Amino acid sequence: MINISIIDDDRAMLEQMQKIVRDAAGCGDGISIAGYERPDAFLEENEKRKCQILVSDIDMPGMSGLEAAKRAREMNPRMFIVFVTAYMQYAIESYRMDAFQYVLKSELSDRLPGIFRKLTEMIEKDRKRYCFIGTESNRKKVFYDDIIWLKKEKNAKYVTYILENERYTERESLESAVEKLDNGAFVIVERGCAVNLKHVMRLTDCALQLSNQDTVAISRARMAGVKEKLHRFWGEEEW
Repeated sequence: MINISIIDDDRAMLEQMQKIVRDAAGCGDGISIAGYERPDAFLEENEKRKCQILVSDIDMPGMSGLEAAKRAREMNPRMFIVFVTAYMQYAIESYRMDAFQYVLKSELSDRLPGIFRKLTEMIEKDRKRYCFIGTESNRKKVFYDDIIWLKKEKNAKYVTYILENERYTERESLESAVEKLDNGAFVIVERGCAVNLKHVMRLTDCALQLSNQDTVAISRARMAGVKEKLHRFWGEEEW
């Protein structure tokens, strides 16, 4: 499921954007579109819904679209952001937020359809990557995006793949597991632990907080390299 959220305090404009996005992205089983007139209502629901694509007006009373997007990205660093506004001067601020696109409201009908088709294609393409994990008699198909982190206990022969509500084991080294998942998102952070950068919610001085609330320590020797890869990963515009 691809969750798309749209924010605009102008109901007529909100409905117009919902229609444009719905027509461009479609509304089958794999697409969910939700509209909000208040940024705080979006943020409250997004704690559970976690949208992959956010399209938001910038200039709104109370909380701006820039602030709402900043808070939402703390929950999902890989969320795509599309800002829409009637004012050109907000373009610079939107680029500082690493927004995927900045669209003037006068250009919505011309530009939004193409933007959303590209975004949904990018997300779907990435989601199709998977591997099989487990024993020969009990192998499970696991999508790369669903793997939060991997760990291997000292002297253990198996690597544990940790997902939101499941765990799978595979007899291999941690290095070979990361090599098998070679898509640029997995990085070894200490001896016996590797994380999927897409699931990193926060970087502290010596640890990573992940989307399932787990905290994984970073070894001192790997700290600089992990920070560099994480900042580069967060700064990329495409997956």
